[in-house]
Amino acid sequence: MPDAVTPADIPHAPFRSLEGLVEAWAAFRAGNPVPCPGDGAPLALAVDGAAGVYRFVCVRCGAASQWFDSGANGLRIRGPTQPAPLQGGGED
Repeated sequence: MPDAVTPADIPHAPFRSLEGLVEAWAAFRAGNPVPCPGDGAPLALAVDGAAGVYRFVCVRCGAASQWFDSGANGLRIRGPTQPAPLQGGGED
């Protein structure tokens, strides 16, 4: 197994642009695995049902995308444009 990548090693991961997030969302919705650009591990989808938003989170390094929502007009970023990595147990 390669050396672990910490979230601090990927300050803007997993996605640096809305276009990258759109591509990952399309792949995920099609049932395809979406790898973390930092360490190649699978990304999980985190859901905040109360706010109606999602984000991708790496199962190995914990790096996370921006929160986003998906509607009739496509994806919309909700939250910081430069996401902070998960800290501790991931509760935020």
